[in-house]
Amino acid sequence: MSSTASTNGEQATIDSRIIAHRGASHYAPENTLAAFELAVDMGATKIELDVDVTRDGQLIVMHDSRVDRTTNGMGRVRDYTLAELRELTADRGWEGQFARSEIRVPTLAEVLEFAGARDLWVNIETKDFTNSWGTVNDLVAAEVAACDRVESTLVSSINHRAVAGFARSYPQFSTAIAFIETFADLPGYARRCGANVLHPHFSLINEQFVAEAREHGLGINAWTIDDDAAADHILEFDIDGLMSNRPDVGTALNRTNQHPSHRSSHVTEAHA
Repeated sequence: MSSTASTNGEQATIDSRIIAHRGASHYAPENTLAAFELAVDMGATKIELDVDVTRDGQLIVMHDSRVDRTTNGMGRVRDYTLAELRELTADRGWEGQFARSEIRVPTLAEVLEFAGARDLWVNIETKDFTNSWGTVNDLVAAEVAACDRVESTLVSSINHRAVAGFARSYPQFSTAIAFIETFADLPGYARRCGANVLHPHFSLINEQFVAEAREHGLGINAWTIDDDAAADHILEFDIDGLMSNRPDVGTALNRTNQHPSHRSSHVTEAHA
């Protein structure tokens, strides 16, 4: 199935496997409602975001452990309360181009509400740099459950120990491990981590990688490509998702996305 978006007054087909990485972050401030709204306007049905925890234990959407790169503030996320973060604007490099309400540091609850109203699939990448992985796991699970979004959420991390702990505590969720390295027995390693989806760097994608993953019922979401030709090449493989800062990535925008679905990577279906 494909998604459509308006381009110069015409309907363009967006490959439904594209996952808007931090929203449409090539065109709007990353991990803000502005970026997520624009991704939807461009035809995306899947978004990726990062979460961290504030000093007062609130889940906010931000990639870095510090606020310096993306906001008008300075310092570590863990040193701010939620109220203090709300005083910042997360539009560094985009100043004056978006309404303040769209470029505040959003909470996870706000983005989940946004996603629920638009029937979006969400990948939550945990980025807790301060507390034990158990803390962020518990907070994420509770927040997603409270929004009744378990079946349309995938929880992932580069911290594979955190993924394993999450999978043990919350088996009702789909989980993914993100990685750039190679493994002697990737399916076995994923199983030990409790992950049913793989998030490899796109450079790892080849026929052998895909065949091995599919043989063991594992989903595949590759990251992260903004180049049109590179995206077209990766999307020729039987993968479930490709993360991009550009929801409109790829030159073959009128492609008819006929690739088969796989239960383990589509969290709206039954888990493997």
